[in-house]
Amino acid sequence: MTLSDKSFGVDRLIRLVSWVLISFSVLTVFMTTPREGEFARGADEGYYFTYAMIVKDGGVSQFPALLRQHLSDKVAQLYPHPGRIGYVLLTAGWLSIFPDTFLSLARLSWFCFVLFLFVSFWFSRKYFGERTACLYTVLLSIHPLLMTAGRRVLQDSVLNLFWALAIWFFLDFLIEKKRWQYAAFLLFFCISLSIKEASAVLWIFFACAFLLFREKNDPHLNGRQLLGIFLIPIVVLGLLYLWLLGGWANGLALVRYLAGVHFPGAAAVTNAYSLFGMGPWYKFIMDDLMLSPLTVLLAIGYLFHILLKRRVEKPVAYLALFLVLLYAVMSAMKYTKIIRFVMSMEISVCLFAVLMLEELFAVDKKDERRALLVFLSVCVIYLVNSINFAHLFVHWNIYDPISYWLLQAQRVIPPRSLF
Repeated sequence: MTLSDKSFGVDRLIRLVSWVLISFSVLTVFMTTPREGEFARGADEGYYFTYAMIVKDGGVSQFPALLRQHLSDKVAQLYPHPGRIGYVLLTAGWLSIFPDTFLSLARLSWFCFVLFLFVSFWFSRKYFGERTACLYTVLLSIHPLLMTAGRRVLQDSVLNLFWALAIWFFLDFLIEKKRWQYAAFLLFFCISLSIKEASAVLWIFFACAFLLFREKNDPHLNGRQLLGIFLIPIVVLGLLYLWLLGGWANGLALVRYLAGVHFPGAAAVTNAYSLFGMGPWYKFIMDDLMLSPLTVLLAIGYLFHILLKRRVEKPVAYLALFLVLLYAVMSAMKYTKIIRFVMSMEISVCLFAVLMLEELFAVDKKDERRALLVFLSVCVIYLVNSINFAHLFVHWNIYDPISYWLLQAQRVIPPRSLF
């Protein structure tokens, strides 16, 4: 047997086992979805379900009344607002096809989780090769945060899918410079903005990435395209919101409300739950270490490797920029340090973990043995993350993975019942 035959056999084994592991993760998320009576009907899940049902039954003309009711109800303002029209329309459409149940909407999150894995594999194979793409998708499929988002009636899994589509298609455009890629990117970016206003963070990233990739006198990347990243979503979504919300008055009321929610004054915080989003800059790292410790440590190591190496490939630099900017911006905000708010950073973290493993075992000159060592390491991470998912989200049944619940579940701090 030749060396190439051995490498082919190893790659085929890795590919086969990887898809078995991915399928097991997908099935686990499906099978551990809460039962109909176990969803948080009095919290975010209940509000999203109510919005979907009202729009499904009454049509888009219900948005102005929904918004006015939300803005006049101090209790309702502690929960998601109906201005997240992208998610409300998507869930209303989903319930027009499937049963009117919480479980049905949870299946939408699961479906988006599966699509996210497919999208991640497709693009990572294009830029990093099939072997790396398989291992990368394995780590994404078993990340406890991504898994639990795929079993709840929340916008996180849906938003994560459209963020991934926008991020990957923008990378495609920056490298291949095709107009249809730019159009696809703008479409998915607009949808992301309509699902959750926090997607505005991506404007900073896309502008920085555009300037980073643009070479001097490059006719394919010009100022009009950079301007379009800002103007096209503003115009398209502005017109859409004015139509759905019933005019300027409601639109401006929503803007003022969002400004108060995301940039509150010293005495403006009326939702005590938002205090759980406070903390130091390293809070995201601490929370992610409790969810997927080995992945985080490897990704941090790879970031230092990039700094020491200095010259890296464009896709790596692009995803590193995304990770650093997202982390920096969300850490700078006072009440946003909740790990599910930055769930999409796992797009970079899980990939960098695989790339770090490949670097660590690069000293082995035999390609097939090096590939097996990387694969076995990914399997160890898979086992650790599986245990964490079962412990945190099945046994402890954590609804929102804030630091307080994660620290209790991992026995870092004592349970409240002791006091």
